[in-house]
Amino acid sequence: MEGIFFLLIGAAIFSQAGHVLGLYSEGRTIGVLSMSLGLLTLGTFMLGTAIAPTLISGDGTAALMTALAALVMLWATYSLAVGAQSLWDMDTRPIGVYSFFLAIGSLVVFLIFALSMAEGGVFEHGTGVWLAMSVVPLILTIISSIIFFHLTFQLQALRLVSGWAMLLGGAVVGIVGLWGLASAIT
Repeated sequence: MEGIFFLLIGAAIFSQAGHVLGLYSEGRTIGVLSMSLGLLTLGTFMLGTAIAPTLISGDGTAALMTALAALVMLWATYSLAVGAQSLWDMDTRPIGVYSFFLAIGSLVVFLIFALSMAEGGVFEHGTGVWLAMSVVPLILTIISSIIFFHLTFQLQALRLVSGWAMLLGGAVVGIVGLWGLASAIT
């Protein structure tokens, strides 16, 4: 589930970066794309999780699964909200305010994964899994923090910073998702 989630959210953030940078002439394009990716992200819950077989039974398993599910729900809701805002040409400030809660939630998930999966944690795999599951929430925290300041306070000086952070961060999240999918297949 994590690989698919990271790939879909990375694609949603990457495509929204094009809208922020002014590459789309009409907002409905990003609306349809973001809504579709948000609905597909919600569909990852039906696929189950790929983390479960790699966990050693013990303390912390339920917390990690709950943290990952919360991260999926937060970002799927964000993608759906961006899609609705773009489709119906609404104000962007509510998306900015939601990004504050998104940043806090992503930071908490980062701390949960970074501390739980550190050396001697609950994962039997090495630092690759720990790094992927810790770096992605950190990148998502940074992106949502920049979006918060850009959209809530309408700081036009942050438009390019926000767009480029979303472009590069979405690409990194998508690449980690592809890496996760490739390692799950092999």
